[in-house]
Amino acid sequence: MSNNTNTMLKVGMVLNDKWVVLEFIGKGGMGEVYRAHQVNLKRDVAIKVVSQEWLQSLADDEEEIEIALKRFRIEVEAMAQARHPNILQIYDFATTPVKTGEEEILIEYIVMEYIPGGTLRDTMSEEGFAPEEDLTKNWLLNYFLPVLDGVEAMHNLGIIHRDLKPENIFMDGKIPKIADFGLARSFKLKPVTRSVDVKGTPAYMSPEHFFDLKHADERADIYSLGKILFEAIEGKMTSRIKPFKSVGLSEPGTPFFRKLDRIIRDATAEDREKRIASVEKFQDLLKEAVEVPGERGTSEVSKASAWLSMAGRPKLIWAGIAAALISMALMTLWHIMGEPKRPISTLKAPLVIEKKEKKPELTKPYKVDRQPSTALVQSFVAEDGVNLHLVPGGVIRLPDRFTPASEKRLEINPFYMDETQVTNHQYVNFLNQILSEIRVEKGVVQGAGKIWLLLGEIEKGYEPIVFRKGKFHVKNSAYASHPVLRVTAYGASAYARYYGRRLPSVAEWLYSATEGSGKLKNKSENNAMPSDMMEMNNMHEQMHQQMQAAPPKSRPPSRVPLPVVHFEPNVFGIRGLAKNIAEWGIQPLEMLSDGEAGKWEYVVLTLPSPVSRYPWEAFEKVGFRCVLSLSDTRRE
Repeated sequence: MSNNTNTMLKVGMVLNDKWVVLEFIGKGGMGEVYRAHQVNLKRDVAIKVVSQEWLQSLADDEEEIEIALKRFRIEVEAMAQARHPNILQIYDFATTPVKTGEEEILIEYIVMEYIPGGTLRDTMSEEGFAPEEDLTKNWLLNYFLPVLDGVEAMHNLGIIHRDLKPENIFMDGKIPKIADFGLARSFKLKPVTRSVDVKGTPAYMSPEHFFDLKHADERADIYSLGKILFEAIEGKMTSRIKPFKSVGLSEPGTPFFRKLDRIIRDATAEDREKRIASVEKFQDLLKEAVEVPGERGTSEVSKASAWLSMAGRPKLIWAGIAAALISMALMTLWHIMGEPKRPISTLKAPLVIEKKEKKPELTKPYKVDRQPSTALVQSFVAEDGVNLHLVPGGVIRLPDRFTPASEKRLEINPFYMDETQVTNHQYVNFLNQILSEIRVEKGVVQGAGKIWLLLGEIEKGYEPIVFRKGKFHVKNSAYASHPVLRVTAYGASAYARYYGRRLPSVAEWLYSATEGSGKLKNKSENNAMPSDMMEMNNMHEQMHQQMQAAPPKSRPPSRVPLPVVHFEPNVFGIRGLAKNIAEWGIQPLEMLSDGEAGKWEYVVLTLPSPVSRYPWEAFEKVGFRCVLSLSDTRRE
């Protein structure tokens, strides 16, 4: 995640009481894009605002600022009109005041579908697909033709994108989605382009786009699509490819690539009157080249050519007639005698054979109605809005005090783990949903007669959660994405159970924190972790003292932990393990040398070794995350 400080929005900020800003994604020509979480619908979204940096560069040009804002609004309207599986979906558009330094300014923002994957560029090869016909055909069928479907839907609505390029087509898994309508023009909307305006990407820009943008029509998009197709087959464009010119393949060695070469040259013709006239025509030509079944895969010319070739060879014609008569006789005999059973080896196999696996069940006693709809998917979004990632099975070597010497190596079954620790805003949402079941007295939150959370200042000036007028609130929106602290093991377990999950075991957490290697990382890699967290085995007395009734100012100061998305994900996609704060976990007592089978103890998870703690204790540097366990899929 980028830590850019010169951005319009800050991590933790809440827009219009609905969107919690989680991280800065990137910056374009005039816009900034962020990942945010929609609190009421519990989903991640992308938010785009006009860049503060860009606005400052136009401080003396009010006309240009107004044009930029109009273009921004046009992007909203264009995307809102175009509802199609291959077009990025827009959710909302609003205006809100935000603080930048000492002043407050009014910003406009778009809320869009969040696509965590890459772009169409990631599906293309630097060297190009040629001369591999199969690779080229697969790319055309799986990615490029769906893009054309999306562009056709836009054109049918009278919308021209005018900035199509691989980086503006996001990949939602294997589904391409067209995005960034900043230069879009709709015949239903008033144009805002100035007399001199050459915005766009030159490598994909048609000649009329550069010289006469106001009059660029659908054929400008076709030119851009032709350049994308050229680049996919020939390889990434370099300075040798002149902008605004027609392109073609350098060595179209087979009939298939010769067809594609002709399509590319026609799509990128400098004279738009000679260019492919519509996206529909572009699609037809490609489907014919790829020979898509059920389409006009074989042209009338090729059919006629095949017949003329046969007509000149009478022996082949008579052989064909004889074969047809024999086939008819065999079919008659087959119907009279009944269909024989065919051996499996003679059946035509499908192109892809999907292995059907038994759907895993959740480990009892946790709820089974909240499991992901697809078994062993790589990641999914849970009901509380957190991303869960699959941690594959493996073997972990546990610390000596947690297992007898003969059982140090423990096999881990696959499970899902929360990407981040539970945040203040997520825990507040949980508490507010079960207000009738909890009691708040003198800053202590209790549920089922057990302490769940201690309210009040964690550090001077840092009081993240408050209870006012019968509801819980995040006191300052900037604290929303920080991990919840001073939550007890009881309070953490209650949250996990409510959302159908549980706390991680020592083995699961250590396996995830060491990325499956079972080894600690270099000290430099853990520099974001408080130094005292690295010595948790010696902290029992210190942590106990923090729970005493001494006034807050007499406690040793602790720094406020960073937002949960501050850290880069590890190989499993999990952020902040063994960094930032320690976390609550569970340890099955039967794994202790003197334990009692079937019972659990609560532990504070940290490296190098977890520490056993009482479940009613609450600490200023301990939060939690959840896991979703799966049954052992190897058992029948």
